Amino acid sequence: MKTLLVVDDDENIRLILREEFCFAGFNVVTAIDGEEGLVAFNEQNIDVVILDLDMPKLTGEEVAMKLHAQAPEVPVIIYTGNSERLEQQIGLKYDALVLKSSGIDELVAKVAELANV
Repeated sequence: MKTLLVVDDDENIRLILREEFCFAGFNVVTAIDGEEGLVAFNEQNIDVVILDLDMPKLTGEEVAMKLHAQAPEVPVIIYTGNSERLEQQIGLKYDALVLKSSGIDELVAKVAELANV
């Protein structure tokens, strides 16, 4: 079973994604901010990361940069309603962008593709 890390400060989004991905056959670990996300990443064997951008403590951009430096083989999906922020980021590495305004099916399909399931 593949393990997915969802890092988002919105509790409703974390709950919805946990439910969707558990139903899709994933083990789901959630984190409420960037710092907790990095701790969870280091404590678990994570296969794919879903990462919001606008979060307290560490932004999604900061977390993505740290994850890429530490484990470049682990896919990172930016899941945001604010894709304009990405245009300002030079050198930010991520594997996919899914807008929160998209259907959840698009996110599930992208995770399945990147997790090779």
